[in-house]
Amino acid sequence: MDERRLEYFLAIVEEGGMTRAARRLHIAQPSLSQSLAALERELEVALFERVGRGLRLSAAGRALVGPARQALRSMQAARGAVAEVSELLSGTLEIGALPTLAVDPLAQLVGRFRTEHPGVMVRVSEAQSAADVSALVRDGGCEIGLAHLPLPRHGLVTVDLGVQEMLFVLSPSVELSAESSERAAAASKARERPRAISPTALSQVPLIVSPPGTSTRMLLDQAMEAAGVAPTVAVETDAREAIVALVLAGAGSALLPAPLAYEAQRRGAQIRAARPRIARHIGLVRREGPLSPAARAFVALAGGQIV
Repeated sequence: MDERRLEYFLAIVEEGGMTRAARRLHIAQPSLSQSLAALERELEVALFERVGRGLRLSAAGRALVGPARQALRSMQAARGAVAEVSELLSGTLEIGALPTLAVDPLAQLVGRFRTEHPGVMVRVSEAQSAADVSALVRDGGCEIGLAHLPLPRHGLVTVDLGVQEMLFVLSPSVELSAESSERAAAASKARERPRAISPTALSQVPLIVSPPGTSTRMLLDQAMEAAGVAPTVAVETDAREAIVALVLAGAGSALLPAPLAYEAQRRGAQIRAARPRIARHIGLVRREGPLSPAARAFVALAGGQIV
């Protein structure tokens, strides 16, 4: 199967039509149409259904998307094996990650990777849940994923990167007792463990949450359910990057990974540890089989244990 035809087919899928795909590929639309027709003749099946002036994937076309992406990735890996001799001077590494994990630890890992391999471009895609991360990797949308563990295996390999604690972040305006204020100030200076707060005590505190099904929301709901209480949701938002700003503005409190919580504390927020402790195992996920040189170098840099 011709690599260029597969590339053209995926461009049509991703761009949603011939015109935009031709523009992206910098080719004439008739040439793109001819390439698609040749691929359909080779496979002896229609990959798209003509609907009015547009195209819609047929059942056969939908079945081809994943294998086509993997085939192109395998071809890239073959070329990358040659580039590996030149110490990864070029190429692209595609990573899918949960939004909070994209901040930490992914940002640090990508920074170290780019320092060692400045010629490799890293493309990070955001996924709303661990299941979405798995789907990105399994379908070939990304070569490596970063999510909480465990994940359904189904042909995937996971690398455990350890435990990430979750802390509650409270607005600076939330009143604490004199004793807790003193302890919070001491913890801030000495970077000691924050004073604990229970889900029961938090049940009356307005909370800023991500949508149901997201990683952090699941942890919060599980902790609240275990304590026999329900969260008081004040704000629900898809914009994870806005949560700290919302807390600092007094909109409510939030459950965040410890690195984000300590950053919020430096900006004036108060932090509390959960009692019982809330934590999640995090790790990388990849398909079984050989990796591209860039992905292999990234996994080696991240360390961890295959589970």
